Amino acid sequence: MSLQALINASRRYGSDPHLVLLGGGNTSYKEGNILYVKASGHPLGSIDEGGFVRMDRSKLEAIWNQKFSNDDAKREAEVLQVMMASRLEGETARPSVEALLHALLPFTYVVHLHPSLVNGLTCAVEGAKYARELFPEALWIDLVKPGFILADTIRRAMMPLESVPNLIILQNHGIFVGGESLEEIDELYRHVLSTLKSNLKRDVDERSVEIDSTIVDPIKEELKTLFSGEVEYFHSNDTRSLLESAESFYPVSSSFTPDHIVYSGFKPLFVPNADSITKAFEAFTKKHGQNPKVVCVQDAGVFADGEKPLMLFIDTVRISVYTESFGGPLFMTDEMIEFIRTWEVEQYRAKVTT
Repeated sequence: MSLQALINASRRYGSDPHLVLLGGGNTSYKEGNILYVKASGHPLGSIDEGGFVRMDRSKLEAIWNQKFSNDDAKREAEVLQVMMASRLEGETARPSVEALLHALLPFTYVVHLHPSLVNGLTCAVEGAKYARELFPEALWIDLVKPGFILADTIRRAMMPLESVPNLIILQNHGIFVGGESLEEIDELYRHVLSTLKSNLKRDVDERSVEIDSTIVDPIKEELKTLFSGEVEYFHSNDTRSLLESAESFYPVSSSFTPDHIVYSGFKPLFVPNADSITKAFEAFTKKHGQNPKVVCVQDAGVFADGEKPLMLFIDTVRISVYTESFGGPLFMTDEMIEFIRTWEVEQYRAKVTT
């Protein structure tokens, strides 16, 4: 059964932390008029048949004949209502927000991932230039709002093309890969990742820095009273150089992709080693209306409010290193960050994967 093949492939991709973090990404399979697409909140690494939603492709196609509100919140609510109505009878799960895009692409299989190596390209100042040089067969899409706007932007970009490209690279987001077989998709991912790897100026260096417990332990104790979960700690050769000063911290000081906003906060807190961590924490909360999920203390290391924020911040560090090969870091715009922070879809995803 082809759906079982997709399940097996999804688990394989989802079990590789260099390709998927916290279940991010989504996959799909088309059979006649049915689209099987990953349900929102189901991690790829452990997905089963219940993690996919069966949708009516003709109903999804009819969405393009409808008009929606220009207001972001109203538009996304309207599109969600239509998408939920496009599920086959008996389906109860909520389809991935990218279901429209999966339906739009004319491939039997589609695998959408956010590998840190790929995002070293998509989140780089000269990412578009290098993407066109390294992957001339791909379609590059500049930063746009996810959901309906992203799908519509790609739909319009494909209209003048003679054929739909198998690779679609999204600025500050990730990559879509389509094919008629999963083996074809595997080969395309190998091609993309190996090409990027061979064009790196340097790779990540996650060797641990020796911990000075007389410095680190008191910080952990202080953060126990500020964080809501367990205090997680990380310090590597890469973070050591990033935490030398406020200036050197810039490449990890904001959000590269929606996943980082959802799981590790829209920005980390940097605390100079002479400053009060508690005061800096409280000032951040007062200014932004939420607690920081990641606190980086100069020369001391990275402290996170639980494992998930730490995992995504480590991904941020990896991406920042990879961007050095493609022109340096390019964060999401403030407008886009604010859209993601308040988007119901991402609030839902964060809730169901907690």
